[in-house]
Amino acid sequence: MTQAEHHQVTFGESTIDFAVVRSDRRRTVSIAVDPCDGVILRAPTGLAGDRLDEVVRRKAPWILGRLSDFAEIGPPPAPREFVGGESYPYLGRSYRLRIERGGELQRAEAALRGAYFVVALPPRVPPDERPRCVRRALVRWYCAHAKKWLAERVAIYTERLAVDTPPLLIRDQEKRWGSCNGKGELRFNWRIIMAPMSLVDYVVAHEVCHLEVRDHSAAFWKLLRTVMPDHEIRKERLRRTGINYHL
Repeated sequence: MTQAEHHQVTFGESTIDFAVVRSDRRRTVSIAVDPCDGVILRAPTGLAGDRLDEVVRRKAPWILGRLSDFAEIGPPPAPREFVGGESYPYLGRSYRLRIERGGELQRAEAALRGAYFVVALPPRVPPDERPRCVRRALVRWYCAHAKKWLAERVAIYTERLAVDTPPLLIRDQEKRWGSCNGKGELRFNWRIIMAPMSLVDYVVAHEVCHLEVRDHSAAFWKLLRTVMPDHEIRKERLRRTGINYHL
């Protein structure tokens, strides 16, 4: 993070450590609680530190709740090194990574073969560039398969709700599994394809329901319940396991 400051406030018997990232372009303060990076405030450059401390105190119950959730789930998985032998999930199953030389390939290519993700590397990739090439190949593969599966699942749930099939976009949005914008476009985080299909369906059904009800009012949850009676169970499973679906 650029221009990061570190602050600490007390709330009752709890101490909250947080980082502040300032920007000349920002006019408001936002708070994020991340399982890896902790509590992060993004703030305008000139805003006084005591004002930021007060923002954290006002939001302390929510912040402490999120931190408690992450502590309950457990520590995040170790960062991947993109070397042979690591495991990578796809639709809830784990596959071992195997790295091969790819002859005359111009760029790294990934494929699923049996119990393995196989990534073929171009012959002249320097050793220090190999992890980055492997990651890019895996991301391309996941994105392509996310587009295929999500299009199929969206079609199922739009048919159930009798709504038109919307434009579908696959995006690299680390903080959200899906979204529905004002134009009726559905955007999905490609990482969701790592999860079991039951959780993929939860995210799809949730966003398709937003085509009918844009907010999270009682009407929205009632509509979601009609197409997915156990949506609360699936949501909780995704909350607990979602930290594993990252590269």
